[in-house]
Amino acid sequence: MKEKYPHDPYPAASGLWSTSQDISMLVIELMDAIVGDSKLGLSPLTINEMFTSQGECKWLGLGCFLGSTSNGFELSSLGWGIGFQSLLALYPKKKEGIIILTNTELGVHQRDGLIGEIYRAFIEKK
Repeated sequence: MKEKYPHDPYPAASGLWSTSQDISMLVIELMDAIVGDSKLGLSPLTINEMFTSQGECKWLGLGCFLGSTSNGFELSSLGWGIGFQSLLALYPKKKEGIIILTNTELGVHQRDGLIGEIYRAFIEKK
């Protein structure tokens, strides 16, 4: 980056900026809510709606991508912008997931760069 800090014209780069620890607490709450064990009072019905395809897009949930891997059902979210990239992959039925946050933007899709290598290593170890 030419500048010391990126300037985004929207609050928090049109999303939430957080730490991997905070995101993991949210992900654990979502996985607990699916089985009716939410500490925040989220209903399984509400969370399952988020994890269900919407309209004609079989690969798109509410705020997330839906897919299938060798690990089974996968919910994922991608983030990128000037100076950063991220990936979250969640396997709710297994209560497992991976969160990768970087302070660089390689100019390629997350799964085509370093993040993708880490993601594949996580998938292959299962």
